[in-house]
Amino acid sequence: MLEIGLNDILGIHPQFARVERDLNLAPMAVPSPAIMPMDKILMINQSYPIPVVNTSGYLCIGHTTQYRWLVAHMPPTTKISCIVLEEPLTPSSIYQRVLIERLVMSALFQITPQQVRDLYQHITPPSAKWQHGYLSHAHLARLVGVKALKGAEREPAK
Repeated sequence: MLEIGLNDILGIHPQFARVERDLNLAPMAVPSPAIMPMDKILMINQSYPIPVVNTSGYLCIGHTTQYRWLVAHMPPTTKISCIVLEEPLTPSSIYQRVLIERLVMSALFQITPQQVRDLYQHITPPSAKWQHGYLSHAHLARLVGVKALKGAEREPAK
């Protein structure tokens, strides 16, 4: 793993971006800054480092939505955790990386509407454990891409 300044990454690998366009998957909307507590960004990035390749400069080859989020909301000099991939890239391996990112990762990190509600109740009000800008469980549900549950709010767990 290597720490690289955001401004040292030239952008999304052009072949990765081309596959996204060809499959009508890009550009992904950059998530709201409210999704990530600002004091946890580097911890999140350490847990999910940005894959890059070095071909006359660093290019992002995965976690493209996270990379776009960082570029949109962080200073360009921010040092981020990256994994430098050494393997040769082929059109097939790039295509597979796009599919892994969009199909497999969304299945591995899925969340249900009930889990969103339960988590919102657990972290409300914002505290030192998880400072956030979520306005309601419905707002959080929109941010994570699920439909909010309707009905009366349950009391937060004590």
